[in-house]
Amino acid sequence: MFRKTLIVANAFMLLTACTLPFAKDRNIEGALDRFEAAYVEKFGEKDSFEDDRQILSEALTRVNNRYVDEVDPNDLIDEAVKGLNNEKAGSEKPITLALNAMMSSLDSYSAYMNPESYKRYQNSLEGRFVGFGVRIEMRDGKLTVVKPIKGSPAEAAGILSDDVITHLDGNPIAGKTLIEAVTVLRGPEGSLAVLTIQRPNVSSPMVLSIKRKAVDITPVEYRVDGDVGYIRIRTFNRKTAGNVNEALDFFNNRLGTSLCGVILDMRGNPGGLVSSAVQVADEFLEDGNIFAAENRGNKFSEEDAEAGDHINGRPIMIMLNKGSASAAEIVAGALQNRHRARIFGEQSYGKGTMQTLYNLDNGGGLRFTTGRFTAGGGASFNGTGLIPDIKDTVIKNENELAPVARAGRALACNLSVQTAAAAITR
Repeated sequence: MFRKTLIVANAFMLLTACTLPFAKDRNIEGALDRFEAAYVEKFGEKDSFEDDRQILSEALTRVNNRYVDEVDPNDLIDEAVKGLNNEKAGSEKPITLALNAMMSSLDSYSAYMNPESYKRYQNSLEGRFVGFGVRIEMRDGKLTVVKPIKGSPAEAAGILSDDVITHLDGNPIAGKTLIEAVTVLRGPEGSLAVLTIQRPNVSSPMVLSIKRKAVDITPVEYRVDGDVGYIRIRTFNRKTAGNVNEALDFFNNRLGTSLCGVILDMRGNPGGLVSSAVQVADEFLEDGNIFAAENRGNKFSEEDAEAGDHINGRPIMIMLNKGSASAAEIVAGALQNRHRARIFGEQSYGKGTMQTLYNLDNGGGLRFTTGRFTAGGGASFNGTGLIPDIKDTVIKNENELAPVARAGRALACNLSVQTAAAAITR
């Protein structure tokens, strides 16, 4: 049931961008001339400047043509110049300083990645990275742990959900975008780092020494629970859709016509590849819109379902919370708005924007916002999130099976004795 083609890749989509003969734009060229003057004033004549100017020109042209809203190249160059004068720059290359400042000025999801960081980011899309093993997000400008990954250095060090990472090796995280924070947290395998952690309701910060190691991300976990098929999707990478397809085959083979329904648990799922989200949603839909994206008020991409519901119309309950975002919201929104599933839990995060990856000729890459989403033909969920059909809030320290049991009860199916026993009376 995999799609043969995709009109768009994804919110973290990788577009191979070879050297392109960009047409000269007087506005852009004038802005670049100003940047050159500032560059020479700051660093003097450098042999690398022409290469740096070409890279900046490539980045500026792509942003000017593809950013979700209209931009002024002169404003972007102003930010790039500010980057050159960053007194906290350390040993960063001038082009890195300029692009970091320019891209981060767009929005909190847009960033430049130098060649080393870009390679690590691409590896993470394959489900493997070197780091501490924490799922993180920015909450009110604070780098907050969603959950440590099982078996990771972070879990072994005692890091918990809702911990805030305030410093790395004594350097503050505050002021960085999420991508910049991810970049500094990752590093060579075996390298040691010191994290400063502020834990809720604990007055003194904790200082932990943690060694980075290779972490394999398991995007999907599944099991038969009574007459229910339970699927936990933790992220959307290149393995996710295949894993969900595998889970549904397992349910059908194991339960056959006794399969009552499916629980799709995407609590704490921060998103990932839109192409993967499209494939997952299509597993449950016979037809209709999955998502559409607009750029500068014009629809530029959309995906509709292909015929073939993998579970033949059996009911679906989708579990979400405030940490469910982006690609997770596309799947949930498509199934909710197509009246194929109900949402159980909390209002989702509300990240309805698409970020696209572009290769640069220096081996680095850009990630910036190119569209705003709708899902299943519904209204935009950006900034608002998806509203659950059945509200449910997890109680602190309750059995982790309890909310699953409540979702199963709402599905009107029969869960295993173990899961059902975990349910609490409200």
